[in-house]
Amino acid sequence: MALAALLAVLAAGCGGGGSASDKAGGSDAPLELRLAAAYTADQPDAHFTREFAARVRKLSGGRLRVRVIFDAEGAPADVEPRIARRVRDGGYDLGWIGARAWDELGVKSFQALQTPFLITNYALLDEVMTSTVAREMLDGLAGQHVVGLALIPGLLRHPYGLSRPLLSPADFSGARIRVNESRASDAVIRALGATPVHAGNAGLDYQALRLDGDEASFARMPTGAVGSANVVLFPKTLTLFAGQRAFGRLTKDQRGILRRAAAQTLAGAVNYPVAQSIRFESELVRQWCASPARTGVAALATPDQLAALRRAAQPVVESLQRDETTRTFITRIRELARALPPAPPITAPTSCLVSPKSAQRSAATTRPSVNLDGTYRWVLTAALARAAGQTPGNELPEVKTVVLRNGTWTLAGPSPDKGTFRVVGDRIDFTRPRLPVVDSFTFTRDPDGTLHLKPVLPMDPGDQFVWSAASWRRIGPPVELNR
Repeated sequence: MALAALLAVLAAGCGGGGSASDKAGGSDAPLELRLAAAYTADQPDAHFTREFAARVRKLSGGRLRVRVIFDAEGAPADVEPRIARRVRDGGYDLGWIGARAWDELGVKSFQALQTPFLITNYALLDEVMTSTVAREMLDGLAGQHVVGLALIPGLLRHPYGLSRPLLSPADFSGARIRVNESRASDAVIRALGATPVHAGNAGLDYQALRLDGDEASFARMPTGAVGSANVVLFPKTLTLFAGQRAFGRLTKDQRGILRRAAAQTLAGAVNYPVAQSIRFESELVRQWCASPARTGVAALATPDQLAALRRAAQPVVESLQRDETTRTFITRIRELARALPPAPPITAPTSCLVSPKSAQRSAATTRPSVNLDGTYRWVLTAALARAAGQTPGNELPEVKTVVLRNGTWTLAGPSPDKGTFRVVGDRIDFTRPRLPVVDSFTFTRDPDGTLHLKPVLPMDPGDQFVWSAASWRRIGPPVELNR
């Protein structure tokens, strides 16, 4: 009997018939994996994580699930390396960070992707992501005790100026440019003559940091920016990976499901005709220019300025190529580029395109002093109504929630009110298209992000009360409001 019991235990442990949900506490209980995403749910690439989670659930018949935790570690400057370490150490099962950040942890296999002016259109980026280059880059994560599942293309990154356009080395000279943590990215900014500055997204204060610019996609240009439309520094690419220990605890079938879901997510991201993807950046710039929330302008570098930028960045290319693996990847990416049709020049509509001199004047007059994006909450009470000379209604006390995101605001309610806003210095202007009305306030901000608004008169007394009678407490990054 003892021998039979022992054999039964051995069979259960080695037979491969058990599932991770059995280990999780019952044959009917699905296994949930936690995926830590470095940024908020409103990032342009956030939908890929949701798609991956949906595919895992479908492929497993609901037995394996992925819970995406956006903004998993808050918004410090080193959020991407921090999440990589947390996944490696078992704090999360899966991770989602920019490939650029891995060189902060000693991984050089992705640095070819940060080579300045190498990948400047989506057709080439898609070719790289679907080639053996991407798989070999992911293999470079093995020494980090994580398992690379997919390398996903993001958006192309442009420099933008806050006080002047960034179109030539002379424009970059002496500037302080915010850049996401990456040794390769830092080297590019320095080669162009600027100083890289690392800062988190939450409560980003351009004035306090004395920033002159940033790098971003045209889907995320901030208020008052002068975007260099045809200056593509490098693309953003995303790594989807699993902790080695978490991955090892899964069954063979479950590991296969994660790999298939990752492959399907990648396929959905690159499934565009070459003729469409090779010119898509001009379309993205056009969409940005046509956006009602746009408050910035676009500028185009001349051929001579583009050539000067490439010459200035050449020492970085040569430095990256000293690493044999990176040199091989750069060579193979150039070969992929030669096999594609020539990319058309990036253009911008005349509606938002300005000359460098006009762009400089425009940026100087609209330079943002602070990024106020976030979710805020305040409570209107009967006492506040009486203090403001209002007659308290039966609905008081009333909780107000507003989301500020990339130049737009949404006020929660049964029929959410929406509009646009812009920040200039210590003043914020809210446009309310339904009325139409523009309400302006001066503001101060506490270290924890709390906003104190003071109306700029004249203004409707009811609007003054609703918008500024109580301080706005920042409760987190921008979220989607369901009501």
